[in-house]
Amino acid sequence: MNLSEDTLLAVAGLAVALIGFSGVVTAIGRRGEGRWTPTEMLHLRTLVEPSAITLFGAFVPIIVGLLVGDIELKWRISNALLLAAHLVGFSLFLTRGAASELYLSHKIMSAIAILIFCYQLGSIFGLVSSHQVAFALCLLLGIGVGVHNFYLLLFVTQKETRT
Repeated sequence: MNLSEDTLLAVAGLAVALIGFSGVVTAIGRRGEGRWTPTEMLHLRTLVEPSAITLFGAFVPIIVGLLVGDIELKWRISNALLLAAHLVGFSLFLTRGAASELYLSHKIMSAIAILIFCYQLGSIFGLVSSHQVAFALCLLLGIGVGVHNFYLLLFVTQKETRT
């Protein structure tokens, strides 16, 4: 497998589209009026942040490739940078999720994320040889999480809490 610059730029385009969809979500219904439940805010943040991380990640191998001549080292560094960004985002999700309603789908996505992070960690330390596959899986994770939360924001009705 070879992740070309065209493929990475296409992934960046998908990430930008997901970030743009968050504007659509905020303009729909009562959410456009600024009345958000904590769970809805979690979903919006978890739509935008992984998409932004994926956007960042799509450009990492291009930039690292300009700085590093060795292809294996390029992908190991790229995996390390993308993993670091995803771990920050995942930590924020866990922190915010403690105060919000989490669904079974969140737990399943979290388990998948941990498996991908472990595979990517193996790539960083040279335990697996398919560095580009690890990188691609992590990019797909960011897109998948964004799409998942876009769906939740559009189609799952939240209970409105009044204090």
